[in-house]
Amino acid sequence: MSAAMRDLPTWAFPEPPLKPLTLKKPPATPVQFRLRVDLTGSQPPIWRRLTLPSNMTLDVLHAVLQTSFGWTDSHLHRFALTGDRYARQTQGILTPYDIAEGEEGVLESELRLDQLVAKKGDSLLYTYDFGDDWDHTLKIEEVLPGTDAAVRCIDGRRQGPAEDVGGIHGWERLLAVAAGTMAPDYPEEREIAFEMGLHAFVDEIGLAEINRGLERLAGAQAALISLRQQSNAGDEPSPLVVLLAGLSEQAQRHLAGYLAAAKVEEPVEVGEPEAAAATAVIRAFLEHVGDGIRLTSAGYLPPAHVKVLMRELDIDKRWQGEANREAQTYPLLILRETLTQFGLIRKYRGELRLTKRGAQLRNAPVELWHHVTARLPVESTDYGHDCALLLLLLVAAGEAGEWERTRQSLDLLTSMVGWSFGGRGRYGNESALSDASDTRRVLGWAGTGGLLPPLGMASHGLEADAARRLARAALIIWA
Repeated sequence: MSAAMRDLPTWAFPEPPLKPLTLKKPPATPVQFRLRVDLTGSQPPIWRRLTLPSNMTLDVLHAVLQTSFGWTDSHLHRFALTGDRYARQTQGILTPYDIAEGEEGVLESELRLDQLVAKKGDSLLYTYDFGDDWDHTLKIEEVLPGTDAAVRCIDGRRQGPAEDVGGIHGWERLLAVAAGTMAPDYPEEREIAFEMGLHAFVDEIGLAEINRGLERLAGAQAALISLRQQSNAGDEPSPLVVLLAGLSEQAQRHLAGYLAAAKVEEPVEVGEPEAAAATAVIRAFLEHVGDGIRLTSAGYLPPAHVKVLMRELDIDKRWQGEANREAQTYPLLILRETLTQFGLIRKYRGELRLTKRGAQLRNAPVELWHHVTARLPVESTDYGHDCALLLLLLVAAGEAGEWERTRQSLDLLTSMVGWSFGGRGRYGNESALSDASDTRRVLGWAGTGGLLPPLGMASHGLEADAARRLARAALIIWA
């Protein structure tokens, strides 16, 4: 090349135009694809085996991959042809963000999977988060007959990584530091791993949990449409509509899936026995107050009353201590404060008394149950109220249970909503469950029938039918 040619500006050699995206002709009748999806660079491999309909559009496939690997959909993503990852030869597969940026290509929501892959061995690339570059390879293992629209994860290995950790190598390094098999590069690295909970991390896939997420995803669109219709009706939007309004399309769909699982469109029926069991703790306190209790000069229940109530409500004697001073027996103190918020008891001239409503409801379990559902969440601050609203969503959808699992689930949900508390936990929002603790206790009273969960119960009763029924009824009001 001559010196004169080398000195020409780059615009003198324009890049050739991109080739149109070559699409396959899809089958007249959709089939089933069995895909294996591998996360590039993971050792041992992090992978999922999925069965899904061949006519699935790529925007829905994106949501399926997010659910299957536990991503939060808080970063950009893109599908690409295996031989042209950066779309330098062929027009790209674009997201709405790419379209807004003026890029050239085809919108992912207008492309079916079977227009890009068709037979065993065909593959497609999917990248999530262009900083950490989580690269996934999707490869067809089998083409199966049938038109089942259900999406399932039938196999896989390892949990999906946490986000914003520097990609797969950063993730594997944090796991090694937490396990003590690798020295930290800097002093804070071990602390970061600890704050993310990786010291107790069990790196095993939860197939049942993934498939529940895929089922929620399948019902999410109908729930989302219902919420949007409510928003467009001109009425005052519900707190759930307000909560979802500022989120991305995919985050809205994710939360709407919990609403679908909670079946908020169906009324909740409760009979006398169920209502009596769910309100047993509250009714016991109201019954004890009876015609009134003279409080101490400091405004607390007298020790004799504290002892009687704790004997009745803490059957397994879970509370450590003498349980004779209300100020130092916080479960009982919180119960009294909650019932005051519910408008069932009040202080009057140095006595604790039933309100008129409390006197009416103490022997009417069904009416009392409805009274309680109408006052959930308990939290009065906007921040705590929204955390509790998401907790109700988890419980109503049947996704709450063992304490650690519930904490992690709420950590994830609050992160997807876009909150960042800067605390511990995989997504930094470990404290979210504590901020919803008042509502959690009311659900626990319903689920266990006691002031404190029985010995050996790690779930606090949140997985019980009684807790779920109460949460569903409360959620219907807020939805």
